[in-house]
Amino acid sequence: MVDWKNSIAGTTIGAYTLGSWLREDSAGAIFAAHGGDGWPVLIKLAPASGPDAGRQFELWQRSRLLRHPHLLGLRDAGHAELTGEPYVYAVFEYPDEILGAALQHGPLSEPETRGVLEAALDALRYLHCQGLVHGAIDPDHVVAAGETVKLTTDALREPQHPDECSEDVRQLGELVRTLRAPEALAEPLATVVRRAAAAELAERWTLAEIARWMEPPPPPVSPTPVQETLPETVQETAPEPVAPRPAVPLPAPVRPFPKWIVAGLAILLFTILWSHWRPKADPPHAQIPPAPRAAVEAPAPPPASQPAARPGVWHVIAFTYRSHEAALKKAKQINTRWPDLRAGVLAPRSLRGYYLVALGDGMSRENAVRVQRRARSLGLPRDTFVRNYETN
Repeated sequence: MVDWKNSIAGTTIGAYTLGSWLREDSAGAIFAAHGGDGWPVLIKLAPASGPDAGRQFELWQRSRLLRHPHLLGLRDAGHAELTGEPYVYAVFEYPDEILGAALQHGPLSEPETRGVLEAALDALRYLHCQGLVHGAIDPDHVVAAGETVKLTTDALREPQHPDECSEDVRQLGELVRTLRAPEALAEPLATVVRRAAAAELAERWTLAEIARWMEPPPPPVSPTPVQETLPETVQETAPEPVAPRPAVPLPAPVRPFPKWIVAGLAILLFTILWSHWRPKADPPHAQIPPAPRAAVEAPAPPPASQPAARPGVWHVIAFTYRSHEAALKKAKQINTRWPDLRAGVLAPRSLRGYYLVALGDGMSRENAVRVQRRARSLGLPRDTFVRNYETN
C-alpha cells in the first residue's frame, strides 16, 4: 500500500507533478499538484485494483461534461502507475480555500452561512437532475474559488437507492448546523436545519421545498397617500384699460369700367374666330402594325443532378447517462409530464458509451433553440444545450 503522505511527493503523472498530500478517503487520496504550464491543480489518485475503480473512472469521465458555477471543474482523467501498481486519477481546478480550514477560526456569520447554503442547494439540484448524488456534503468537500462557493466533484456517484437523494438533503442540513455551531440559528436557517435533517424521511423536506423557503418574501406594498388639491382662489381684478386703435384710412372708391367697351371687344373677337375657322378633313391614319408579343418562356427546370437542400439535423440535449436504461427512464418521465417535448435517447458516435436524453426530433437549429428555451422555462437544467450530433 502506498504511503500517501510521504513517498510519492514530486512524482510525475502524465503532464502533472504531485505536491503535498491534502486528505484521503475510502476511494483514494487528494494532492496539490501543478501542470506543465505551472498552474496549480488538484489530483485524486485511486488504486485501479479496487472493486469500484472502474465505475469511479467512468463517473470521472462523465463528470467532465458537467457545467455548473457551484461545482468544482474536473479537467482531466487517466491511468498511471506508481511503485509498480496501477492507479486511476482525476485532475480538478485548484480552489483558493477549503471550508473546513476556514471553520478553525470560528463559525461563519448568518449571511456567509446563507451564501454557502444557497450555492450548495443550487449545485445539488443540478446534480440530481443529471442522475447523480454527492454523498459527502461536509466542510471538507465545500471550497471557495475566488468569491464563488463550490462543491467538490471527486466522489460523485449514481444513486443505487431513491433514499440517497434524501441523504444529500440531510447532509445539507447538518452542514448548515455545523457552519454556525456553537451559535444559535435564526430564521430562515433554523427551519431549514430542522426540516432538512429530520430523522424521518416523511418529515424531511426536498431540495425544492428548501429553495421555496429560502426565497425572500415580496416587499410590502404601501398605499400611496392621495393629497387633496384645493382649487386656487381666483381673485377678481378690474380689467386692464384697452388703448384705442389708430384710425385706418379707407381706400378711395373704384369707378366701374364702361360697359360699351366690353361689348365691343366681345363682338370683335367673335368675328375673328368665325372668319378663320374652317373644318378640316382628318389626315389618313398611318397603319401601325401591332407589336409582336414577346414569347414567354417557362423557366427551365433545375438540373436533375442538383440535390435539394436538406435542413440541418440538430438536437436539444438535457441529460447525460452511462446507462441506456437510465436515459430511457428519464426520457419516459419527461414525456409523461411534457408530451410535447418528445424526449428520446441519443447515442452519438463521438461519445461511445454515453446516452443522451434529447428533446424533440432532429430539427433545424432555429427550431432546436426554441425547444431549448421552452425546456429551460419548464425547469429542466439550465445547461440544456443544442448540438448537431452524428448518431448511429
